[in-house]
Amino acid sequence: MAALLAGADREQAFRAFEVATLLALRRALRNGTVWIDHSLAFRSRERLFIPAERWAKERNAYYRRLSLPKRAEVYLEPLIERAQAGVAAVAKAVAAGDLRVDDELHLTPLAAEEEEPELVKLRAALDHRIGEAQLPDLLLQVDAQVRFSWIMLGREPRSDKELLMVYAGILAHGTSMSAAETARMMPQLSAATVRQAMRWAGDERRLAEASAAVLAYMRRHSIATTWGRSDLASSDMMSLETRQRVWQARLDPRRQTPSVGIYSHVLAGWGIFHAQPFVLNERQVGVAIEGVLRQEAIDIAQLAVDTHGHTDFGMGLSHGTGFDMCPRLKALKDRHLILPRGCEVPEILKSICEANLDFDQVPMYWDQWVHLIASVHSGHTSAVSVMARFGSAARGDPLYEVGVGIGRLLRTIFLADYFVKPAFRRELLRALNRGEATQRPQAPDLYRPRRQLSSQERGRNAGRRRCVEPTRQHRHGVEHGENAGDLRSLGAAS
Repeated sequence: MAALLAGADREQAFRAFEVATLLALRRALRNGTVWIDHSLAFRSRERLFIPAERWAKERNAYYRRLSLPKRAEVYLEPLIERAQAGVAAVAKAVAAGDLRVDDELHLTPLAAEEEEPELVKLRAALDHRIGEAQLPDLLLQVDAQVRFSWIMLGREPRSDKELLMVYAGILAHGTSMSAAETARMMPQLSAATVRQAMRWAGDERRLAEASAAVLAYMRRHSIATTWGRSDLASSDMMSLETRQRVWQARLDPRRQTPSVGIYSHVLAGWGIFHAQPFVLNERQVGVAIEGVLRQEAIDIAQLAVDTHGHTDFGMGLSHGTGFDMCPRLKALKDRHLILPRGCEVPEILKSICEANLDFDQVPMYWDQWVHLIASVHSGHTSAVSVMARFGSAARGDPLYEVGVGIGRLLRTIFLADYFVKPAFRRELLRALNRGEATQRPQAPDLYRPRRQLSSQERGRNAGRRRCVEPTRQHRHGVEHGENAGDLRSLGAAS
């Protein structure tokens, strides 16, 4: 670009100047140094923060609520000690031959877990006792316990037809069937009636409330405590086809159809506790953080994500709000451990460990960093908006560099544990696999022959994540050998 601007052809130089100006303006809009007063997407960065007057009055209360110290050194010292201890553990593992390091780190794949014979016998006994459970039977049995049909209607159903309409709307969205196809399964209902039921099921507020009630019912069973940690969850995105006129719709690069992303948070012990639509082809770390913060029923300590749900800045932000982000990173062998300047790097790890983190600016911008964290945690602004402002376009901004530095230190702590603790690695991978397993009911949309979807099929696909999940969890309980007494009501349906 510089060569074109300084070239002899001044017309070409002027065009290059126009391009450079537009690129600089795009970056300025993204990082918030240039803003538009009437725009939500490109508003002033100052509007992300709690107003200065309110912050001055309530600053101490926010520090206490976030459990953050007022001095940056008090916050950083234990993290640096943990990072140094983690690097020392990795060096010890390399010396013992458990890890191999040349120009990069080579991580040995985990061996398959052996299944306990007692569990196999218990599962076989339960399968024989309960038999097969049909989806309609499960819907009826769960509804009898939870009354999610009452929540969807906003009152008690007045007739059998209303009850069938609730089930029809959930089935139509959850199986991607059209209203006519669903009506053929339920002779008591017409296609027009099913379409009305689908509009009921598309009410996001009622659907979220009904899903939360089903999740709470599932977690009341004592056997659910054996499925996984209650404070560990995973999150991932699923692309669903929708109408082109939906404002969040974008062209899916694989299917070349208008689609919207649905980002779901799934407990390690099964159960979707948050689902949020978002625009495709954007960083997912903002919605990953938002899903943990915008629900109050479950305390999440660790969130497993993939590479798309991770940035160093986001990792620092999530830790400040009270939970750790645990990313399964692409090209893991190329990821280096990073320590602050002045820390000693073991000789055996020189090729994969660096000591170049500079925390000199952190004390100066610590209060502003906590101000930003408090703004997200309190709901004054969303993590999605913050991550849009503090992306790669914000490089060079002091606050951005503070967040990235803290995030890289946290990433080093996480990677050290991931490298040397097989049980920890297995636990995270299991949580991610369970999150991806909840997407299987929607998988036929990706692999079936391409055709033009009807308006009913392309309607409110965002609700499908919540519609299908409740009954899947109870079926999983039957398949994985849980207490027969806890599931006796489901077995009676078969």
